Amino acid sequence: MQNQFTGSIMQNKLLLCGCGWLGGYAAKHFSSRYVITGTTRNPSKAQQLTEAGISPLKYELGQSADALADAANNSIVILNIPPGRRNPDLSDFTRSMCELITALFTKAKPALVIFISTTSVYGDSEGVITESSAVAPSTASGIAHVEIEQHLVSTAPQHSYVLRLAGLVGPDRHPVNTLAGRTLTGANQLVNLVHIDDVLQAIEALIQLRPTNPIWHLCSNDHPKRGIYYPKMALRRGLNNIEFSDNPDETNPGEGKRIDASATLSTLQLALSYPSPWDM
Repeated sequence: MQNQFTGSIMQNKLLLCGCGWLGGYAAKHFSSRYVITGTTRNPSKAQQLTEAGISPLKYELGQSADALADAANNSIVILNIPPGRRNPDLSDFTRSMCELITALFTKAKPALVIFISTTSVYGDSEGVITESSAVAPSTASGIAHVEIEQHLVSTAPQHSYVLRLAGLVGPDRHPVNTLAGRTLTGANQLVNLVHIDDVLQAIEALIQLRPTNPIWHLCSNDHPKRGIYYPKMALRRGLNNIEFSDNPDETNPGEGKRIDASATLSTLQLALSYPSPWDM
């Protein structure tokens, strides 16, 4: 990949601040080129990280970040600590994440911090959503992510990126798995998904190219309707039927958000490996 931006960096230290599902794939992807440290709260997970060639670092959000300072110094940091799914009050999570970001840049000097965010920051917005669209969060998670994004960019505008991701799909993860056997609404709502392989490509491009814009997002190019996509995907994967209480309208172009990542793809010189949810 040719570098057309100034300020290119090629550090060999990577700190995975949060070693969940995405972090596990990131560790495998970068393991041959980086010395990787991964945070975890769980002693058994620490053993798994060691066996995978990752240096485990015990850390729980809200604790002092002193232990992270050595690992973060001159490192590329992928910050990926999601909030609890069922927690309606994310004020403590938001405050702790912002405090962690502040500590990372006062107690250490990261080469780069990439915050894994979500397209839920656009809330219930309708129509085409580009990287320059205004945020309009409507959930606790969306509101928390907007505040964390703003704190990161204001704290270290020259050393940070925000990567907003659509719904994540991978070899062992697909939303149809949890929807199987259910009756749903919103048949005309558009599907916004992205495959983990394309997420890793985007992270790597941000590291290598160092573009100037701090905000990016990623989604497949195609956006089928829920009422068409999920029943067919359940059938394809041999899962229980998915039904909708309403039917997709052929005359309706689709409702809700259509995440358009063409600017991100163009600037980062990326071609999606999975341009359509039907490929996933």
